[in-house]
Amino acid sequence: MNFEFSQLSTSGAIAATLTLLAGLAIWSIFLSVPKAFNYPIYGVEDEKPTELMRKFQQHADILLTEAYKKFHGGIFQLYTPDGLRLFLPRKYAQELKGYDREQLSGMKALADVSIEKIEVTNPIHLGADEKQRHLGHYTTIDHESPYMLNAIKLDLNQKLGQFVSVVQTEVAHVINTTFPPCEDWTSVNLNDLLLRVISQASARIFVGPSLNRNEEWLKISEKFATDVMLGAEKLKAWRPIFRPIAQYLIPEIRRIQADHEEAYQLLRPILQAREKAEIDTSIDGKRHNDMLEWIKTRATKNNDSSVDFREQANIQLLTATAAIHTTRLATLHVLFDLAARPEYIDPLREELQEVLAETNGVLTKQTLTHLKKLDSFMKESQRHNPPSLATFQRKILTPVKLSNGLELPTGVIVQCNTSVLSEVPENWGDPYSFDGFRFYKLRGKPEDAHKYQFASISLESMEFGLGKDACPGRFFAMNQIKIILAHLIFNYDLALEKPEQGRPKNFMFEVNVLADPTAKLLLKRRA
Repeated sequence: MNFEFSQLSTSGAIAATLTLLAGLAIWSIFLSVPKAFNYPIYGVEDEKPTELMRKFQQHADILLTEAYKKFHGGIFQLYTPDGLRLFLPRKYAQELKGYDREQLSGMKALADVSIEKIEVTNPIHLGADEKQRHLGHYTTIDHESPYMLNAIKLDLNQKLGQFVSVVQTEVAHVINTTFPPCEDWTSVNLNDLLLRVISQASARIFVGPSLNRNEEWLKISEKFATDVMLGAEKLKAWRPIFRPIAQYLIPEIRRIQADHEEAYQLLRPILQAREKAEIDTSIDGKRHNDMLEWIKTRATKNNDSSVDFREQANIQLLTATAAIHTTRLATLHVLFDLAARPEYIDPLREELQEVLAETNGVLTKQTLTHLKKLDSFMKESQRHNPPSLATFQRKILTPVKLSNGLELPTGVIVQCNTSVLSEVPENWGDPYSFDGFRFYKLRGKPEDAHKYQFASISLESMEFGLGKDACPGRFFAMNQIKIILAHLIFNYDLALEKPEQGRPKNFMFEVNVLADPTAKLLLKRRA
């Protein structure tokens, strides 16, 4: 009797599942309302959409450049692994930058689903499907927290000066304990070493000294982003109606929940101890100065009980994902460019020595702002090796009409084609050459003293975005990179391992510009 009931239950469950999947398929078709964008699609005359999608994964830089030239800097569309996407010239970012996050969202463009079918006058187009970057519903990075944003925008940015010596201490600790001795020229892969430097220094500010050197915490904060990226790419290979099931078949997606649980278990005793210290007056309840505390304080002021220990863990994983890997890549790019152009090393070292002489060898917030040549080199490196070739990516949450008459409906994702080096003012000089002191020279006029800094944003420098939704953590990233570079320049000589091959070549992953993680540099500790 029980066996027969079990069989019936199983059959019923299977039937229900099949009915649900069929319903989802029909539902997705009816929700895919066609939207016509009468703008050309690059490449469809010569290649199939599936081929263009594959090409976009590794050669997006070529496609964007060719499309820019063919359509004379106008609006165009490209087939991407996320579907057909609309690319705007950077000038339209000026029109869109004033919208707030509730109207145009960068986070939702990265993580959310955009259910649409884009049709054009050309009859070749994709069928109705979901178009998304990282499938945020499954990877959990669609989780936005106003407390996280304000903790970075307000608390962290206002207290940057307090953390310079703290970050410097952590940077020196990791380099001294993990780098090889380098008594003579030594081949070193800096990719993983820099990841540890940045994750430990960042964790000191994010979760405090109780965890920032904890090996388990560092590993989970480093690998979570990898699970998100790989898991999303594997899940995108499945049709949308099957993804609710496929998520359980992909190891990286399954690990994401385990990552959240592990982060919670590591943070819970820290947060419990802090709560106990607040209640028990016999315990020295010294106020902590880290993101955990800032978020809790802001939530308490709003009487928001949803920010519990688990929510704190979720926020920390998202913060680490946003902060660690992008800073690591930017630092690696600078070091590759510096090793390929050794003529810059002595001037940068001299500037560092002059600035440190004014503060008895101690780095301060003011000291970092005086490293103008280093700042310029960093900005020029980022100009040639941006984190993305299509910045200002936004999901339209309220209908928008551009000055040319183009109507952008709710749900559409747009981005600006910022891959064109020549789109700069004439006074910048040759836009294609690498001039490490380009921005140092441009800052010569008093009115331009702050205009061309590494963290400054403008239509010509959109690496950190533009407008209200620009990267809030760019100032912290700038300080971290300067502190790391200052330590390495002061204490090491560096050179290319294979100078005859020039600077290590970058890799493209869709619009993302990645430094070669296998490339090595030669390091030698200075006497």
